[in-house]
Amino acid sequence: MSVAQELPLDGVRVLVTRAAERSDGLVQRLHNLGAIPLVRPTIAYGPPAEPALLAEALTRLAAGAYHWLLLTSVTTVEAVACGLGDQVGQLRTQPLLQIGAVGPATAEACQRLLGVTPAAMPERFLGEELAGVMGELVGRHVLLPNADLSRPVLEERLRAAGAIVDRVIAYRTVPAPGGEELAAMLAAGELDVILFTSGSTARYFVQQIGVHGLDAARHTTIICIGPATADVCRELTLLPAAVADPYTEEGLIAALLDIKS
Repeated sequence: MSVAQELPLDGVRVLVTRAAERSDGLVQRLHNLGAIPLVRPTIAYGPPAEPALLAEALTRLAAGAYHWLLLTSVTTVEAVACGLGDQVGQLRTQPLLQIGAVGPATAEACQRLLGVTPAAMPERFLGEELAGVMGELVGRHVLLPNADLSRPVLEERLRAAGAIVDRVIAYRTVPAPGGEELAAMLAAGELDVILFTSGSTARYFVQQIGVHGLDAARHTTIICIGPATADVCRELTLLPAAVADPYTEEGLIAALLDIKS
């Protein structure tokens, strides 16, 4: 009789806080390693408060008004593709337009949804790092569609380098419904690890669990997808046990495996 091989994360109970439509790949990776993922999104996405501003910027984009389109998340790529609609093919006919993507997942979404391979991607998958891999920026017109909660660091670096930047809100990050049971689960020790994939997932997690859940969360292993997310956790008095490197889902899993090995 064969004995089932033990998996490296057998029985580890992992809270996945990212938006529901972004969690499938991470959940599958956890399952494959024997973990028990609990999907409780703390964030969701909504349309921008002023959709006309995004529509106007995308009309200019399709007309060839920009040298660069910078995309800092898969959700941004989706918003741009949806907003362009039938005009998305025009991006491939503009010889002066280049696209910058924050990391491999965003780059893959560019190819899949926009039909364009990004010309620039930083070694460290942080939005602000894009400014350092774009070459000469003086006088370059840059379209920067962002989430409403995005930090202004990239825009500031682009302007400091001489770029002419149009920053528009492509989508809003909003609290996800639910999560009322998380505080009790944390207090009962029913979660071993919490994964945060953005600062907003951490902020809205704390909003969901309230003051009574925060102390229990501090005694749970916390892993963040990157340094910006880790900084937000520290602001919230949640100390990360590890920060992914690279700043990807794969990096999160590697950090978790390292802690549990």
